[in-house]
Amino acid sequence: MKKIFAGMFLALSFLAAGASANAADINHTSTLVFNSGQTTKIGADYSSSSLPGGGVIKGKTFSETFNFVVSQNFDVSSAVISIALSNISALDISKFALTSANGTNILGTKTTVGSTQFFNLNASSLAAGSYTLTVLGKITGSTGGSFGGNISISAVPEATTTAMMLAGLAIVGFGAYRRRRQDAGRVNLGNVAMA
Repeated sequence: MKKIFAGMFLALSFLAAGASANAADINHTSTLVFNSGQTTKIGADYSSSSLPGGGVIKGKTFSETFNFVVSQNFDVSSAVISIALSNISALDISKFALTSANGTNILGTKTTVGSTQFFNLNASSLAAGSYTLTVLGKITGSTGGSFGGNISISAVPEATTTAMMLAGLAIVGFGAYRRRRQDAGRVNLGNVAMA
């Protein structure tokens, strides 16, 4: 009986630790809608008005999630940027990731140049389904901070489309081969001198 309670206590403590590790002071969730170009913008800005009842914004953590659904296999490219303006408006973005229920977990690559943070994320041939793009970080500016970016998706051609394209190229190539072979077998009598 002690082992059961000890196991339950251990499991609950891991669960609580995981929940507190993901807790943020400011949480927003948005649903992305892709227009005709299959590109949409993402971003957020934080100030004292971001907090319920106002208050000091510096030092608060944030979690922005952007949900979207794709009905066919796709490629994705996304980027976010945050430019610090002295210590007045600044963020420290700690995570930029694309996840899904089917196990996809792609982390963005961070580049920092001076006071500018840039994250880039690219992935190919992802399966259709529901996805979440997440931006996590901490507000380091005295009046808040902001980030902005975009996400683009493009359909991956199905295997049958690629097979049909390759078959068409093979037919055109075979036709050119036959024509060249027939032309090589002909004798050009126009240049032969008669005696």
